[in-house]
Amino acid sequence: MPSAARLLVLLLGLMLLALPATASAKSKRGIDVSRFQGVIGWKLVGETKLKFAYAQASRGSGNDCLVVPEECGGDQTYDRNYRSAKDVGMRVGAYHRAFASGATPLAAKADAREEANLFIDVVGKVRSSDLRPALDVETPFDDMTPISLRAWIKAWLARVEAKLGQTPLIYTNASSWSATGDTTSFADSGHPLWVANFDVKRPIVPAANWGGKGWAIWQFTSSGRVRGIEGNVDKNRLSGGLGKISAR
Repeated sequence: MPSAARLLVLLLGLMLLALPATASAKSKRGIDVSRFQGVIGWKLVGETKLKFAYAQASRGSGNDCLVVPEECGGDQTYDRNYRSAKDVGMRVGAYHRAFASGATPLAAKADAREEANLFIDVVGKVRSSDLRPALDVETPFDDMTPISLRAWIKAWLARVEAKLGQTPLIYTNASSWSATGDTTSFADSGHPLWVANFDVKRPIVPAANWGGKGWAIWQFTSSGRVRGIEGNVDKNRLSGGLGKISAR
């Protein structure tokens, strides 16, 4: 082999060795599900390469959903989805779809605690093998200012962390998060970001790249197809391993 070619092979080998340890972890994929997926064939899902799942535990507080109001409250599929996903070897977490309201911080905090209490009642506890709980913060927001929305989020997170002993993730997208004033305070407080941005090469990350920390999970499509699930399902990928979203 000519010396130049030998040198090129050597350089390529060194480049491969220098790849970050998270490169393989970045390929880990997961889904998030709710009652809208109906009955899921988790045995078939478990035969795919998916590694984790988030299951909706609750939406709003039972009578305040501005989207599909008849499907508000505790998610009746949560227990089955949680147990069945774990049975096939997937890591599982619970999320709450917020329907935040409150024109003043005082009103917002009261609404947030009501929604947090419902979520806590449904979830019960977080086990050591679980993923951290997550709060879905997205429009519409009902009669809120940036100040009252920030107060709502802070109150929900504080109540859930106090009762379940875990620092929750925040799920959002750039346009929804702008309603908070694009605050970095929750990133600075250690809440990992689960960002939604569909059908793009890389997501738009709010709050100054989430306070410089970037995203932990990226929901990259809402029209994924998975064996065992009829119709579309949200698909997600990790920016690193499962460690940063795992229960502590």
